Amino acid sequence: MAAPAKKKKKTARSKTALKRQRQIARRRARNLEWKAKLRQALRQLRKENDLTKLPELLRSTHSVIDRVARRRIIHPNKAARYKSRLAHYVAQRLSAPAV
Repeated sequence: MAAPAKKKKKTARSKTALKRQRQIARRRARNLEWKAKLRQALRQLRKENDLTKLPELLRSTHSVIDRVARRRIIHPNKAARYKSRLAHYVAQRLSAPAV
């Protein structure tokens, strides 16, 4: 039994459709770059063990979240939810007794 043939991707024919494809590719690359920055900031904040650095990291992470939301890469409500949960997480970490 032969493997199923892959579907051939349709390519644009008109000049405007070709331009639209180029624009979409550029925007997608830019958006993926910003999403990676967001994930990296979140990971860095959650991974930090030094409690004195947490408030500064929280501010920088909030800044990245705001920039990503402003560019509409994530929904503004999702950005607000991230910020709220991170603030709660940092507050808990700071108020917990040192072990």
